[in-house]
Amino acid sequence: MPPDHAKYHDAVEYTPEWYEDRISSIVAKKITLLRERIEAWSSKNGYENMDNTEETRNEDTGEVIWSRTDWEYVDDTYNHYINDKDYRPYPATLIKMNELWKKYKL
Repeated sequence: MPPDHAKYHDAVEYTPEWYEDRISSIVAKKITLLRERIEAWSSKNGYENMDNTEETRNEDTGEVIWSRTDWEYVDDTYNHYINDKDYRPYPATLIKMNELWKKYKL
């Protein structure tokens, strides 16, 4: 006699919304882990040694007049992801975060 799956598992209806919520929570958790990893690396190696994701330089002197650190990039992405339910990270964003994960290995 086949097993009664309803007896052993809650009767969960796996709708597209369920999958979307599940994936969203996984992505949010991974972004949080990356942010914590960058913080731990910076605490050990010095915050001044953290790289910048973006920089704007003065054309005449070459001096950096604006920069966004890797931590700020990850934090901004996380906040955008959490606050805008329609936002989905582009593949390039996820690739960039994978590179950051490898870069900030302790």
